[in-house]
Amino acid sequence: MAENFQARVMLWCIPRSISTAFTKCMSHLDDVQIISEPYASVYFCGPDRQLFAKDEINKDNDSFHELANAVEMDYQAGWKSDTATYKFIKEDVLEREYPDKKVVFARDMSFGITVKIDMLPKGYRHAFLIRNPTKLFPSWKKMLKKFPNKSGKEVNFDTSGWLPAKYGFGESLELYEHLVSSGIETNPVIIDADDLLANPKSILKQLCERTGIEYTDKLLSWDGNDGVVHTWKSSTMLIKGNKACDYYQNAFSSTSFATPKPEPNRAELDDDVNACIDAAQPYYDKMYALRVKPE
Repeated sequence: MAENFQARVMLWCIPRSISTAFTKCMSHLDDVQIISEPYASVYFCGPDRQLFAKDEINKDNDSFHELANAVEMDYQAGWKSDTATYKFIKEDVLEREYPDKKVVFARDMSFGITVKIDMLPKGYRHAFLIRNPTKLFPSWKKMLKKFPNKSGKEVNFDTSGWLPAKYGFGESLELYEHLVSSGIETNPVIIDADDLLANPKSILKQLCERTGIEYTDKLLSWDGNDGVVHTWKSSTMLIKGNKACDYYQNAFSSTSFATPKPEPNRAELDDDVNACIDAAQPYYDKMYALRVKPE
């Protein structure tokens, strides 16, 4: 590998797919710049906002912004979501030069870019992280309950307006197919969260080999604090919002990848959660069949 080679990798995800723990793991590469959820932050907030939910959800979104802005935290590495645009994220965050870094690693949500596919950044390899819908959607609903709820109504996927049109999974498959058909990335790495949790060394070594990152065993365990997060480039709203709503904290406090949990009993899940699982399953199955497997 050339001495001055810089690996640039985009990891495209779905909420609650173990992506924050994955990102913390990658933070322990030597000379790495982490960029966290740049397009997702623009999707949810700012002049290029794509989420226009029902009035009560918009009020809750505004309440979340107020909570995040009120958090006192010394975080200087990010950008303000209320002014950031897709163009700013592409050109000034993702495509900017990071001359002192060997790796630029960005994780984001697929639904944040499929609505503005012309804003894909240049110079990146692309990979995907997926997770069994039966495990993902109960976790996603649990997370949504941590956000402000001014309407007082029960948090429900059917009425919340927060879900992407294709449940997050369809957007990942759509992006995957675009990358392949356009020749941008002819064989993107697909990682299943349970494979990663059960066999982290094997999966991470394959990702690194295929994207030009130098593998190290430092990716297998790390400090259980959030100090490294202060070096990430991200939306200040998302980083500070975690202090108010606690949606990243388990991952921030992690020290390694945990053993995968068994699937929940679907008979015990809410109807709206089961409906999301059924809708997302065909997309997941197609990507799961193309995933890298533990060696």
